Amino acid sequence: MKKLYVLLVVVALVFVSSMVSAADVTVGGSMDIRSRNFDNLDFNKDHGDKTVDTQERVRLDVNVKAGDVKGKVTLENNWDAWGRFEQPQADSTTTTDDRNKDKARLDFREAWMLFPVPNTPIYVKGGHMLLQLGNGWFFRSLKFGSDAWVAYTDLDALHLGVVNVKAWEGASGKSDDVDAYVFLATMKVGDTMKFGADVTYANDRYNTLGFGNVASGSTPTTVDATQAYNVGVNADVKVGPVGLKAEVDVQTGKVKANGAKIKGNQVVLEGNVALDPVTVNFTIARGSGDKIGNNDINRMLTFTDNDPYYTFLYEYKIAGPCGLHTGFCNTTALGGGAVFAATKNLSVGGNLWFLQATEKVADVTSTTGDTTNDLGMEVDVKINWKLADNLTWNWNLGYLDPGKGLGKDPATGIQGVLSMKF
Repeated sequence: MKKLYVLLVVVALVFVSSMVSAADVTVGGSMDIRSRNFDNLDFNKDHGDKTVDTQERVRLDVNVKAGDVKGKVTLENNWDAWGRFEQPQADSTTTTDDRNKDKARLDFREAWMLFPVPNTPIYVKGGHMLLQLGNGWFFRSLKFGSDAWVAYTDLDALHLGVVNVKAWEGASGKSDDVDAYVFLATMKVGDTMKFGADVTYANDRYNTLGFGNVASGSTPTTVDATQAYNVGVNADVKVGPVGLKAEVDVQTGKVKANGAKIKGNQVVLEGNVALDPVTVNFTIARGSGDKIGNNDINRMLTFTDNDPYYTFLYEYKIAGPCGLHTGFCNTTALGGGAVFAATKNLSVGGNLWFLQATEKVADVTSTTGDTTNDLGMEVDVKINWKLADNLTWNWNLGYLDPGKGLGKDPATGIQGVLSMKF
């Protein structure tokens, strides 16, 4: 109940402050109940690894506007499992990156302010915010957000921005952090076309977020600093019933500790064709991977959150060739499917995915050290059901038949989320 009391106090303070302030304050949010059943995620039915639980999440949004000055605060308790008597779940992860910790906690998902620089066309946004570059296949923090400064200006249809993301804080007062610096530009052509480009310089002074290849168990030091660059271009185009999204990223850089070079890249093409009441979709993607016996970093380095964005099982729950939540890193994917709008409140869709490792990986079914590109095939089904204007009950079902690079026995999953917005 402690979390509920905190939320009620926040709401009360917001209403009191709005009565004595000239600011326009609005309060909203959502409540979600999630039921899950995942089975055999290690692809070995001889080992019991079933996950069955019900969890609840509450988000409270407070939006403030006073003239050209805006601000937003979002409180969230991240998926609190039923039956835990309000006690936080044990954090089973070893990463220091809070974006990927799946435990109950009351924290700020967003806390930022936005204002114009006087007598200039420049706006500044600072704080904890949701961020994405391009179509989100290199950098995307839409689940828990990132700490950042953003400065931007709009020159008619041209949007120019500079971003500084504090990705990881080391020891207080020391220059051992991980920072990313981004320059981006987007251009709108009418209402149906948008093109963009971004350049990111990531300075990993502590070598802690996966840039470098320091041996497992070693203690990172500032000597092992890694510097990486990502150049991305993207497009979002709609012509009649056809919509296309494309993104290309190319990476370079160097690990100072051992001289390894960074040589990652990826190409992602997404499309959909609206043929009422059916919408057909497809995805073609390829991300580079490390080559066996090569010291260089050829894999695609990504900063992505841990929500599913293409496959329901492979991306969301399976540690593929590059680990969990790494997008198309060392993955070549071909997917296609359709969504049928049965009624204005109910839609049913399905997708078939063929998955390959771009560079060969170990054949986990082999006893002779063989390698393979085969990661398997996945079938996903999604059901979106709108029960009322502010109430939905959406379901995801997945079946992943693994290739030799993952395991021998199929994995399955089902997840339903009942969501009310207010």
